[in-house]
Amino acid sequence: MFPVRLLPRRRGLGAEPGATRSLFFNRAWIGGAGIVLLLGVATGMTALSLLALLVLVTAGLGAAWNRWSLVGVEYQRVLSIDRAFPGDVVTLTITVVNRKPLPLPWLAIEDELAEALQPVDRETTMSGTTGRRVLRIVSNVRPYERVTWRVPVRCPARGLHTLGPVTLRAADPFGFFSSRLTRDVADAVLVYPRLVPMPELGFPPRLALGETRVVRHLLSDPSRVVGVRDYRPDDPFRSVHWKATARQGALQVRIAEPTTTLQLAIFVNLDTFEHYWEGLDVATAERVIEVAASLSSWATGQRYAVGVYANGVVAGSDQALRIPPGRGPAQLPRLLEGLAKISPYSTVAFVRTLRAGTVRLPWGSTIVVVTSLLPEGVLAQLAGLMASGHRVVLVVVGELDVPMVRGLVVRRVQGLRAAAVEPALEMPVSST
Repeated sequence: MFPVRLLPRRRGLGAEPGATRSLFFNRAWIGGAGIVLLLGVATGMTALSLLALLVLVTAGLGAAWNRWSLVGVEYQRVLSIDRAFPGDVVTLTITVVNRKPLPLPWLAIEDELAEALQPVDRETTMSGTTGRRVLRIVSNVRPYERVTWRVPVRCPARGLHTLGPVTLRAADPFGFFSSRLTRDVADAVLVYPRLVPMPELGFPPRLALGETRVVRHLLSDPSRVVGVRDYRPDDPFRSVHWKATARQGALQVRIAEPTTTLQLAIFVNLDTFEHYWEGLDVATAERVIEVAASLSSWATGQRYAVGVYANGVVAGSDQALRIPPGRGPAQLPRLLEGLAKISPYSTVAFVRTLRAGTVRLPWGSTIVVVTSLLPEGVLAQLAGLMASGHRVVLVVVGELDVPMVRGLVVRRVQGLRAAAVEPALEMPVSST
């Protein structure tokens, strides 16, 4: 498996005055205090005048303090990593800086995050948005002080989990007024699907996808020169090794190392019931995605050119997942990212996904179908693909009766472990 880079993410804001409301005073209070002050002065009642003056001064001081409480306040959220696997713990660092001489006797930070993210040892409250929770931190901040909180957050489930917006609330020392400022400071943690070793899936360590009997396309890698030989008339001119030619006094050509590229296309069927109105078995769909991710990781390590196709929409777009086969260090993170973002709801008929994805696959490619059921027409498509020279492997998740099809390799994944290969269904493809 190729390494996946885990990078920090940073977001921040500088607060400006936000919405203000009084928790105690209103226009009636202020107007009444003004009238009482005038009556006290007019009648010479000093105590009444002082009481009214105290109310007005307290209200004015509290309102002015509250008006400036969130001015010069900076908020920053930093995630230790933005890529993780299920069960990983991400450190969420929250920093507040008060860049003014006015202290904050009461400051509340309300950071919204996806329900799938679970802060460790900190309680969250319900949000007004479905599937969201609110992480609340309350503190006081002195003048020109920087306060930092580090919150471990567990990532138990696959998906693209977002954080934000954040709301800052502050109040005056008397608690008579409060102000609120909300900013859409967004971050996200991408949690890859869980990767399961092939033996744990019930696949044999060797020949996990059956015997590889397809023809391997021998190519030459021009970047790997293993020697030189005499020039022949059918050799291309660009293969001439001029330095060796000068040394030998006769035309010499490079001998490139032969390479073998195996194309592997994984098709993920997210249908869990025959008809869409019957609902969705989320656990089964997630298991299908996990198996597809595990196969992608294994095949990449086996130097396959791996691609993934699914009949589910990728988060943030209206397109189904479609990643053509490829190789290189960036291919596995790309595959895992696509499978992490995919919705468990199928949006396209799987037969269409299979037909569209196999059109451009080269002859002799290996096609792996990961599914928990067999929609109508899929077996006929698989038989046609085998007849056209492709290697086809059907990976069944759960209980599913598969009719015997000549040349079809079947693997079963049940629960945490999988049963062995069904030998009766693993028949060689006849050649002519």
